[in-house]
Amino acid sequence: MKKITRNIYLLFLLLFLFGAATADATGYYFYVQLGDKSNSPYSISHPEAYLSARALERRAYYFIDVDSTDLPVSPVYEQQIRDLGIHIHCRTKWLNGLTVLVADSSVMSQVRGLPFVKRVQFTGITNENTAAGSRRRISKAVNFNYGAAATQINQLNGSILHDSGFRGENIHIAVLDAGFLNVDLNPAFDSLRMENRLLGTKDFVNPASNIYDEDPHGAYVLSSMTGNIPGKYIGTAPRASYLLLRTEADEGEYLCEPDFWVSGIEYADSAGVDLATTSLGYTQFDDSTMNYTYADMDGKTARASIAATMAFRKGIMLLNSAGNDGGYDWHYIGVPADADGVITVGSVTKTGTPSWFSSFGPSYDGRIKPELCATGTSSSLVSYADSVVINGSGTSFACPILAGMTACYLQAAKAKAPSHTLLLLRRYLTESGNLYNAPTDQMGYGIPDFAKAYTAINNTSVENIKNELHVKLLVNSTERKLKIRILDSTLNLNKAMLVLYSISGQAVLSVPIKFRSSDCDIAALRSGIYLLTIEEGGIKYRNKILIR
Repeated sequence: MKKITRNIYLLFLLLFLFGAATADATGYYFYVQLGDKSNSPYSISHPEAYLSARALERRAYYFIDVDSTDLPVSPVYEQQIRDLGIHIHCRTKWLNGLTVLVADSSVMSQVRGLPFVKRVQFTGITNENTAAGSRRRISKAVNFNYGAAATQINQLNGSILHDSGFRGENIHIAVLDAGFLNVDLNPAFDSLRMENRLLGTKDFVNPASNIYDEDPHGAYVLSSMTGNIPGKYIGTAPRASYLLLRTEADEGEYLCEPDFWVSGIEYADSAGVDLATTSLGYTQFDDSTMNYTYADMDGKTARASIAATMAFRKGIMLLNSAGNDGGYDWHYIGVPADADGVITVGSVTKTGTPSWFSSFGPSYDGRIKPELCATGTSSSLVSYADSVVINGSGTSFACPILAGMTACYLQAAKAKAPSHTLLLLRRYLTESGNLYNAPTDQMGYGIPDFAKAYTAINNTSVENIKNELHVKLLVNSTERKLKIRILDSTLNLNKAMLVLYSISGQAVLSVPIKFRSSDCDIAALRSGIYLLTIEEGGIKYRNKILIR
């Protein structure tokens, strides 16, 4: 029977009988903090070497610059560590560190002596078999509208987005979890596979394993978003695309697992996902010397929490379970739910009352946590074994239910209000909460109303964009003209150029600006979103425009 921990937020008790695996000799994980990124072949000017085209498009869409944190860890430093006979398990470029795995911990004294190493920290042990294994699979076809999922979708007023044509199309979602048992066989995911919306998989715990043979928790999480049993069940983002990442080990709880999560969210960023959902959290470990304290829940202490905020700043909408410790001694949210960049999701019953187990905020520094809630008591899910609709409880499921609807919301925002930032979209969501004017420590701003959030973005004109930089723009789609009025008298019109870039970064139009009020012909341009810049020996102004 698989060990079920509260840290993975799985409350319902099911027995899963797997064949016993023979474990390899114990290995030891260490986190190695590097001092710099010197001697690297990578540069900020060539981000295509380490970021996908979609990742670059997302950053351009939100006006996010590539910076030094995006540069990979120095391969020269990595090689020097490998030369000591040490295996590099995974890495974090944002925090500039490595997780290494060794059979003999004494070798780490040599790592500590390297001039580019700032710190070495023991982070856990592993007995997981490093060879690819196989667990017994159960997969049987079952003949089975929203079906059983109707209540949890309607609680969020989510049907307004689905009925308006926003079901997650072209939104990429990363799911970080402990395993996705039978997702490759389960009939509930047939449409996901056949429509090529399964973007890929990666295992940060054991790269040799098959995540479809691992823990079922991620399969339940995934089902709440994209499960599809005609007439019986539909998830909250049935048309989104999904990247499945395993970051949680199943043989114990150690500090290395939040580090696996950091590597996973960085990978998701590089792949260009729009949203990430994770039903994992960390407070206490099998080795008590690694335990977090409530004072650590400030969003700035734990590496995973720092990385979570960075992910948001790089253009990823990130949701994380609040945790299931509300009825226990710990009581509070965990890591990375404490991060400022995370929408932390608590659990409510189907009638909207707080679930007894849902963890409490605030963060240690006094921020509202959780921010929002969704159904987490008796959530409707799809069984990993036989595609039957079942019930499960935990913030584990409240989080993806809300994440799926948020994906549909992002799709609507791209269509209706492309000038909006993620921060503004988050604000609309929280303002739609039924407790927005009276937040509580267990429910935050309460249950969001996606009809209200949709109205907020739908009422925003994309034709008339203004900002504080003393430039006014008007897109006249009928005449195919871009009207520009420059109010800033400091701009040198003898040198000023208007340049339009596609979201992939290609300059598609470049014209001189001769007058402070002028028209620009855009008849040759396709409909879509463009980055507009006014340049005068450098970029003086930039904004997004929508050409219909």
